[in-house]
Amino acid sequence: MQAQLAAQAEEKLSQQRVKPLTLIGGGEKPYLPPLPPSLHRADIPAKDVEQIQSTYHWRPCQIREHCFAADEPGRTLGTYVNTLSFNLSPAMLQAARPLQIRLAPGNFTAQGTVWCYIMEDSFIQCKGVVIGTCPKTHDPETGRNIRICRLPVEARPRRALQFAALSREAYDVGGHVSYTSSRVALTVTPDGWICGHSTREMEGAIDLSSIRFCKTGGLSLTDEVTLHTVDVMGSRLVCLQGHLHECFYVSDCRRPLAMLPESCRPKEVLHFVTAGSGPGAFHLVQVRPMKGSGIGGDLMWKDGVWNHDQVHMTGIMYEVHGDALQCSFLDASWSPEILRIFVAEFQKFLVAKFGSIEDAWDEAFDLDCVGTVNFTQFSMGCKKAGYVGNATRLWAALNQDQGEDISLEEFARDSLDPEAATPKLGPPGRESQRPSVSFMIHDLDP
Repeated sequence: MQAQLAAQAEEKLSQQRVKPLTLIGGGEKPYLPPLPPSLHRADIPAKDVEQIQSTYHWRPCQIREHCFAADEPGRTLGTYVNTLSFNLSPAMLQAARPLQIRLAPGNFTAQGTVWCYIMEDSFIQCKGVVIGTCPKTHDPETGRNIRICRLPVEARPRRALQFAALSREAYDVGGHVSYTSSRVALTVTPDGWICGHSTREMEGAIDLSSIRFCKTGGLSLTDEVTLHTVDVMGSRLVCLQGHLHECFYVSDCRRPLAMLPESCRPKEVLHFVTAGSGPGAFHLVQVRPMKGSGIGGDLMWKDGVWNHDQVHMTGIMYEVHGDALQCSFLDASWSPEILRIFVAEFQKFLVAKFGSIEDAWDEAFDLDCVGTVNFTQFSMGCKKAGYVGNATRLWAALNQDQGEDISLEEFARDSLDPEAATPKLGPPGRESQRPSVSFMIHDLDP
C-alpha cells in the first residue's frame, strides 16, 4: 500500500514538473511560439515559414504585464501576436490576380519571387520575403536607401499608408544559426514605393505579407480610419487603414478606439502590432468580438512604445466569423416603407428623450461639433442615448448616399416625407429650443 502511494506521489510530482504555465483567460503559454493557423494552409516551404513567419512576442512597455501565470502571480509574460504574417488560403489565391513586385536595384534581395495579389479589384495582399537593412534615414549617397520595392500601378494606394512588419535577424551561436525577431515600419506611398524604417540598422529578412490594404473608399470608422470589406470564396475579409488623431493613451482605459459593425465580427480575440508616427513607435491593438445592438466588435489600445502618439491602424486585417456572413448593413427583405418607419421610430425616441433631434445630435452624437459623425461616433451615440436597436442597420438606413459619414441633414431628415425640404428638428407643435438662423438675423436688423 505504501509503495502504491509513493508511486502515485512520484507520478503527480512528475506531472507538476512538466505542467505548462496556464494563462488567465484560457490557453497555455507555448514553449515555442506557434505558427498562425493560416500558414498551415499556405504553399510556403516549411523551412522558410519557421525562419521568417513566426509568432512575435510583444513585451510590455507601458504596463507591467498583460497576463499572469496562474501559479506564479505577477510574472510578466507579454502577448503573443501571430498577425504580423498573413497568408491567403489557396482558394483565395486562385481567385486573386497576381502581379510581380519589382525590387529597387542594389538595395534588397528577394528570397524567391515577391508578389502582390488583387482581390475583387480592390484588396491588395503582398506576399514574399526580402533581405536587407532598413536604415534610420534615407541617404542613398551613403548607402542608406529606404526604398525596398515598388508596387505595380494597379496595386497602389490613394494615400500613404504605414504598416508594422516583422524582421528576422540571423546570428551565430556556437556554430549554430539562431534567429531573433524585431519590428520595422513599412510605408507604402501613392506612387507605389515600399519603404522601410528601423531604429536598428541590422540586416534581416522582412516578411511583406504584413502589407494589406484596399485601394477604394470605405466606411469612416473613427478619426482618419476607414473600414473596408470584401467577400471572396465564401469568406469575408475586413481591413482597416488610416490613423487615429494624436492623443494620450492610458493602459487601464476601457473606452474602445472604435466600434465594428455586426457584419465585421471577428472569429476570436486578435492582437495586432501597428505602427506609430514617432521613431521606433509601435502599438499593441486588440480586436474583440461582440454581439448585440448591431455591434460586431471593438478595438482596444493595450500597450505602446509611446503613450502619446498617432496610432496607425493600417494592416489590421482578419476573416469574420461564419455567422457574420449572414449580416449586412441592410436587410434585403426590408422594403423602403419598413426602412422609413424604422428611422421614424428612432427619431421619435430621440425627441422624447432630448426634446429635439438637434439637441440629441449635439448631446450624444456630434460631441466634437464638426457637423458629421462616423460609424464609431454614431454607435457610441446610440449607446449614450439608450437606444437598444440595431445600430448598424440604422446607420445604413440614414446614410442614403452611402458616404463615409452622416451629416445632421441626413440624421434629421423626415423619413416619412422624403421630399420634405427642411429637416424635422423637433416634435410637432413645439419649436426647437435653439433660436433659428432667421431669428438671429432678424435681431441684427436696425
